[in-house]
Amino acid sequence: MTRRAPRILLLFSDDSTLIFATRMRSLLRDADAPAEIVMGAYLPETALSDRQLRQFIPDGRYEILDKPALAEALMGGRYAAIVTSRVYGHLDFLLSKALNRQKAGRARVIAFLGGLDFFPHRGMRNRRNCDAVYLFPRSTCDRFRNTEVRPATPELAAWPHVGFGHPAFLYPHKTPAASLPETGDIYFFTQALSPSTARARLHMLRVMAAIARRNPDRTVWIKLRHLPDENTRHLHRERHDYPSLAEQVPDLPANLKLTACTMDQAMRNAALGITCTSTAAIDLLREGVPTIIHLDYLDRALDPLVAPMQRLFEHSNLIRPLEDLLHLRFAPPDPGWLSRMFCPPDLGADVLRVLDTLNAPARRQTAPRRKKTPAAMQL
Repeated sequence: MTRRAPRILLLFSDDSTLIFATRMRSLLRDADAPAEIVMGAYLPETALSDRQLRQFIPDGRYEILDKPALAEALMGGRYAAIVTSRVYGHLDFLLSKALNRQKAGRARVIAFLGGLDFFPHRGMRNRRNCDAVYLFPRSTCDRFRNTEVRPATPELAAWPHVGFGHPAFLYPHKTPAASLPETGDIYFFTQALSPSTARARLHMLRVMAAIARRNPDRTVWIKLRHLPDENTRHLHRERHDYPSLAEQVPDLPANLKLTACTMDQAMRNAALGITCTSTAAIDLLREGVPTIIHLDYLDRALDPLVAPMQRLFEHSNLIRPLEDLLHLRFAPPDPGWLSRMFCPPDLGADVLRVLDTLNAPARRQTAPRRKKTPAAMQL
């Protein structure tokens, strides 16, 4: 008898979760085991423009779920699993109910991190009610297995599975060049919250302008997370957007430009990637693009993301001071650090294996039948 392919719902609501969902869809489709994949936009927290949806889902094939529809997706038996990089409040509320967790046919919830996790304990707590979690780096997996973050109740007694990985954190398939390639552009990948002040962002804008002047034969792109009028309901609201700041700086070089292209489009001709605290550093490494992380900008002491970024990349060889950045001096990533941060490429197949284990019927342990005592011997 042929087993039916599992139906899996990939949830998204903003640009970060949409990128995760599209990458996860590709990995699941590449796995040997078949699966039916459905993309689902969670309406109560949707913060996407039509342009962004067309960029990542050009065929327009996705479902729209409100709170009742999300509850039905979880409890109604239509899906074998819900895979998400954000545990939405209503989903966590539904999972916290013991009767919901114990219901036969309930979709299993497999939760990934949203990206670089600067505050891992909070990420653990937010995923405490899920059926399986995938984390990185490896040290966070070990910490999660050994941390008591679940309520002390029988139905939440143990983690069914703690996996390692993320669709954006696949082990690099090639090593970055040791020197700057002769052709290709330079990209500065911005982040919504960091740098946190207008002065710090103007500093980074002027640094990119200086790099553009020193490299007139290359285009230096400031890669925006989104356009200024987009994502106004995003969980991470951007203040001091770069297009507005650029209007305040006279005489910017002609080869310094702004773009809202996708990450994949940027990777096609990137000779070097620069960022401060963006997950883009991981995308660059995964694609074998030389990478510089710069944390010595103005007002860094006011930025809560600098210290955790420093910790995560401490042994990576990627963090460079201003002098190195201006001269585009970089180093290849440390191999040991890479192995702790990046996962094997068969992540989609691993998710399907875990789902199969989670949905396998529990073995019934039948108690030994008691022998009947003859009535004459009963007391």
